[in-house]
Amino acid sequence: MKKVVVVQFLCVLTVLLLVIGCGGKYSDAKKMNEKYINLVKDYIADLDKSANAGDVAKAINRFADRMEVLVPKMQKLSEKYPELKDRANPPEELKESRKRAEEVGYKMGASMMKIMPYMSDPEVQKAQKRFGAFMMKKQGG
Repeated sequence: MKKVVVVQFLCVLTVLLLVIGCGGKYSDAKKMNEKYINLVKDYIADLDKSANAGDVAKAINRFADRMEVLVPKMQKLSEKYPELKDRANPPEELKESRKRAEEVGYKMGASMMKIMPYMSDPEVQKAQKRFGAFMMKKQGG
């Protein structure tokens, strides 16, 4: 079950890196980066205040719902600004965005431990499976 949480975290981290790659000087990319950071912050808050398996499942599903809307938009920005895909040499103006995204990513990793006690719950498993399937589909194409 820990493997599922790790896979979910890695999927979200991949999206996070995509957002960082799209967070350049362009206003639409910056707005998208802010939306993503806020979405992750909301997910962290939802997990942190979860008191039971139902709350955890709702948090995961809410995050998945919002990601299903945001990821296609992020992919379009990635296509619009292919020069920002070079993560080894990001523009100077991406440094602050990268730092903020990394910080929220670390916080999310810690908050995802809140899922662990509820991993055997069928609703939590269903929510994670849904989110994982969506992320794998998006990574694949």
